[in-house]
Amino acid sequence: MEALDLLGSIRARRTVDLNHLRPDPIEPATLKSLLEAANWAPSHGKTEPWRFVVFTGEGRLMLAETLATSLALLKGQDQPESEMLRQQRERQLLAPAWIAVAVEPAEKPRMPFYEEQWAVACAVQTLMLAARSVGLASKWISNAPSLHPNTARALGFAETASMMGIIALGYIDGEWPVGERRPIADKVRWIERHDERASIEARG
Repeated sequence: MEALDLLGSIRARRTVDLNHLRPDPIEPATLKSLLEAANWAPSHGKTEPWRFVVFTGEGRLMLAETLATSLALLKGQDQPESEMLRQQRERQLLAPAWIAVAVEPAEKPRMPFYEEQWAVACAVQTLMLAARSVGLASKWISNAPSLHPNTARALGFAETASMMGIIALGYIDGEWPVGERRPIADKVRWIERHDERASIEARG
């Protein structure tokens, strides 16, 4: 498949449901290229706070067990029930690759924590656009189990790190979904004169 250019990837990127992914494995070199793209995201103060753990093959079962345990903890249970664990394993096997994402602030933070989170969000968006450019679908999941502190600890992130969710990656089974957006003109104001503020206040 021919790679899309940047604007093409931006327009064509869609969140794809796990049930619409093929089981075909993704080459490690491809995954590394996506992570390299994410590594060039902007970060205030050049902190580069994004951290990733990649799960493929049987490694996906570790992610499944971790998320099942976090879900059990959310329900006030020490360990997941067998049915909960089975469902989570089935879910994780729907995508050939998963990437857990965390934000890890510097030991002596120079920036507010929310700026570090924004930087990681930029890294995730960059990764998903790079994925679409090479024909890979993605789904960024930020539900309660994926954000639970147990998930960060169990996956080996630093003690100061906080989860930002998990990303499913895979080749789509069928046609790419077509997206829609309202006109950008409905969401933008243009200010071209220095006295524009006064005219806005005058109108009400």
